[in-house]
Amino acid sequence: MTDLGQDIADLDAAMRNLVQTMKRPQSWAALSARADLTIDRPGATMLRLLVAEPGNWRLHDLAERLGVEAPSITRKAQQLELAGLVYRERDTKDGRAFSLRITEKGRIVARKIATAQRQILEAALQDWPSADRQQFINLFQRFSADLSQQYKPTLNK
Repeated sequence: MTDLGQDIADLDAAMRNLVQTMKRPQSWAALSARADLTIDRPGATMLRLLVAEPGNWRLHDLAERLGVEAPSITRKAQQLELAGLVYRERDTKDGRAFSLRITEKGRIVARKIATAQRQILEAALQDWPSADRQQFINLFQRFSADLSQQYKPTLNK
């Protein structure tokens, strides 16, 4: 049996490498070039969420979901709106608030981003045997779900 401490150290190093790779400006530049787009990462993240989780997204809720401050979401929503990728409409429950909706143009941009991301994943996994890919996906989904549970706030009783 292997030492859990060493396994955790190896996993931590691999996760740091993955996160650093994904956060590099060069990585985003490569992805946006592949998608033939000039949108920035925060704008793309908002569009992908609006497509992946459609619904009534108030700006405050969107900021909370993405883990950023509300003023950042407001500014980014204004930029996306000027670009014709989203539109704001008055919230039906609270006339002071606005909900963000994605436009057809925004959906097209989100699809291009998703396609480029899938192409990059495909290139990374293309030489893996099918069984390895499936095992990796299953374990990664399990790990992601378990890790997500560790970051949920606990209620003190």
